[in-house]
Amino acid sequence: MNKIIVLGLLGLCSLEDVKHRQLTIIYILMFGIGGVILHLLVPVCSIYSILCGMLLGIFMLLISVVTQGSIGMGDGILLMVTGVYLGGYENLRLLMTGLLFSALWSLGLLAFRKKKRKDEIAFVPFLLLSYFVMLCGGV
Repeated sequence: MNKIIVLGLLGLCSLEDVKHRQLTIIYILMFGIGGVILHLLVPVCSIYSILCGMLLGIFMLLISVVTQGSIGMGDGILLMVTGVYLGGYENLRLLMTGLLFSALWSLGLLAFRKKKRKDEIAFVPFLLLSYFVMLCGGV
C-alpha cells in the first residue's frame, strides 16, 4: 500500500514540477497526514526510522534557506513526507539516487549546451525515476 501511495505522490508532484516549476504544498501535506494515520493503524517501520526520514527533508529545507532558494522548499517538504512512508534509510536512498540521476542529466544538458550552469531543472521527476529503480530492485 505504501509503495502505491509514494508512487502516486511522486507522480503527481513530478507532473506539477515539470509543468509549473513549483509544488502545491496542500497535496503534499494531505499525503503526509495520510501517512501518519496509516502508520498509526498499520505500523510498517519504527518511529525512529520515520523521524530520521523526516529529518532528511528538514535538512533539505535548511539547505533551501541557506542557499536562498537554489533548492526548492517544496522538495524538502516532499522529502519529509516520503520519509514518513519510507523511513530513514530508504528515503536517503531515494534522495541519493535522485541526485545522481539529476546530476547525470544536468551534465548531459551542459555538454550539449541545452542549459547553462545557473538554469533550473525540475528535481521531483528524478525522485520518481529513483523510486522506480528502487522498486525494481536496483541501486
